Amino acid sequence: MPEKTQPFHKKVFHNLKEYILTFRFSLRAFRLVWTTSRSLTLLLACLTLVAGVLPAGIAYVGKLIVDAVVAAAQSGVAADRQQALIYVGYEGVLVILMAATQKGIQVSQSLLRVLMAQKVNVMILEKALTLDLAYFEDSEFYDKMTRARREASSRPLSLITGVFGLVQNGITLLTYGGLLLQF
Repeated sequence: MPEKTQPFHKKVFHNLKEYILTFRFSLRAFRLVWTTSRSLTLLLACLTLVAGVLPAGIAYVGKLIVDAVVAAAQSGVAADRQQALIYVGYEGVLVILMAATQKGIQVSQSLLRVLMAQKVNVMILEKALTLDLAYFEDSEFYDKMTRARREASSRPLSLITGVFGLVQNGITLLTYGGLLLQF
């Protein structure tokens, strides 16, 4: 039996509704990550901003390299060749900075993941201390609690990492757009 398909506008509304619900959970996840470590969260946000701007900076310096090489080829002056090499050095520094930024993001995420696992385990244990023994005799409840302990430390951070990734890609897109408008 063929599956009934929804009209396009209903699909869009449904997808938009799910998208908004995701951001509702993102705020709760962000609060959990923020209370776990403000300094690591700020570091992750700053590194995300830098990682969003760097690709456009690398592209702009690449344009300067091409312009300098063309100018050096036309003029044959040593100063123009040296200027092109200086731009290559700048681009090298930006590429190294980009790699360092990505590594910093990975390290920040790893440290946050460990700290969140510890915090969530403490929260679950504190809640468990308030429950009656009958709850622990229920295998379904115990499984849910174990699953929560296992997954609660990684899911909020994964959600925040996804949101930060969207922000980073948005910044990159905007900066590339700015460069294209400039050209």
